[in-house]
Amino acid sequence: MKEIRHIWIDMDNSPHVPVFKPLISIFRERGIRVTITARDYAQTIPLLRYWKIDHIQVGKHGGKNKINKVINLAYRSMQLIRLMRNKKVDLALSHGSRSMVVAAKMLSIRTVTMLDYEYTETGIFNFFSDWLLIPELIPAERLKDAGLDLKKVIRYEGFKEELYLSDFIPDESLRGKLEIPEKNILLTLRPSALLGNYHNPLSEKIILALLRKLYEIETVTILVVSRSAEDKQMIRQEFGDKIRFLEQAVDGLQLIWNSDIFVSGGGTMNREAALMGVPAYSVFTGRKPYLDEYLEHEGRLAFINTVSDIDKILITKRESSDPGKQQMASLTTKICDTILSLKK
Repeated sequence: MKEIRHIWIDMDNSPHVPVFKPLISIFRERGIRVTITARDYAQTIPLLRYWKIDHIQVGKHGGKNKINKVINLAYRSMQLIRLMRNKKVDLALSHGSRSMVVAAKMLSIRTVTMLDYEYTETGIFNFFSDWLLIPELIPAERLKDAGLDLKKVIRYEGFKEELYLSDFIPDESLRGKLEIPEKNILLTLRPSALLGNYHNPLSEKIILALLRKLYEIETVTILVVSRSAEDKQMIRQEFGDKIRFLEQAVDGLQLIWNSDIFVSGGGTMNREAALMGVPAYSVFTGRKPYLDEYLEHEGRLAFINTVSDIDKILITKRESSDPGKQQMASLTTKICDTILSLKK
């Protein structure tokens, strides 16, 4: 493989922005051109703007209907092909962007796909990706059982969240900026991905039951970090304007750190909370990611699998403590080195 001078990164979900932000900086410091495309979904575009990361907005989410998802995948892939056709890209990089891997394959661009949820649709990434960059914590047997092609797997140590946690400095003024009383218990809720391929409706029942239990308690402030119009509609249909939604882009880590309790239907923000020592609860009721099971075993994350499990959530103020910075400052450099050394 020739020297890598131009990398294309596609971000199609909010967590990808902080993951790739430090990688982009190192690539550019090394004189590598980086082109960023992004899908209009959840807070992806607002976060890119918040951190002033140059990007080209391409496409949006295809919705919940499976046929529409397939049509949208094909359409966005074609959009990316038209956009990147003459860009002379040496390597395509994403964290599970299906439309990118299809487009890159059609353009004969070598592709690295980062993954940390082994039960994603493996077929598309096995076929279209040249390499699969996966945390070494996930056992090979688990990857094999999930259907991932082990011949394409390359490893990195730790969690992807540690790419940016090592530089985290708490901003204790965020509560004031969001007008959240310091004396209140702040429960931040990230709903499940209602439009996700692996969504289980049980998560919605758990979320609504949790909100019913807590929303009238004056000492509790609930702040919902919405993924889509669909989850807003689900909550507002029952609670009207009694539940507050985060209406502006903020640094997700700062929001988690300023929370007393963090509840999420997805993996990334739960792992961020767990790694920083914030009480973290997962309402994801699909097949459990190995990394989340690992954190549960470590006593840093709890699963809420049923409505009755809501009683596991301790509604109390969190004592301020050290953010538990990970000793992983070199992880970004190691991953960049790994990507740039790939040859095929």
